[in-house]
Amino acid sequence: MEKEDFLKLLPKLIREDDEVKGAIITALSGVVATKDDISRIIEHSDRRFEAVDKRFETLIEQMNRGFEQARKERFQIDAKLESLGRRSGVSLENTILYLLQDKLIQENIQESEINKEYLIDREGKIFWENYSTDIDVLIKDGKTILIEIKYSADNRDGFHLLKKAELYKHQFNREYDKLMIICLEITQFNLNQLEQQGIEIIAGKVIQ
Repeated sequence: MEKEDFLKLLPKLIREDDEVKGAIITALSGVVATKDDISRIIEHSDRRFEAVDKRFETLIEQMNRGFEQARKERFQIDAKLESLGRRSGVSLENTILYLLQDKLIQENIQESEINKEYLIDREGKIFWENYSTDIDVLIKDGKTILIEIKYSADNRDGFHLLKKAELYKHQFNREYDKLMIICLEITQFNLNQLEQQGIEIIAGKVIQ
């Protein structure tokens, strides 16, 4: 009998001849998974997935604890920096003015001529209600120059200076003539941006 003929006949033999069916089942029992085999495989897979899930849950819990700890530490650092900034802000500004003394002299500016004015937005017209800040003021040749002193200046400092200038004008009912930022360093990009807003820059170093 040819192989093809046998394969055509095989289904009928399996249906009608129990002896043939038994022989085939016996022959395949070692290589074909039984229902029990499949059940054991599924059970084993379930246990492995459960173990993986538990490991992920533990890992996520550890990460969440780490994030929470990092958040608390960041808040503590922010609070310390804020406290340090309040104590050392004036000293830092004085240090910057001292380091840029030669450039200030070239601009005919004396450090002693710069005075600090304290601002408070009581009605919340510029910032928000009772927002407080300060601004450095230079009166030169009858002109009022409002100054921001920074270690490194960028667009945000320029924007803040513009808003503080509005508050200065509102609080004192007084016009100003010029805005200026004095800083140790500034990028060329930020220098160009700030000058476009009409802010004069005196910088120790311009970074290309």
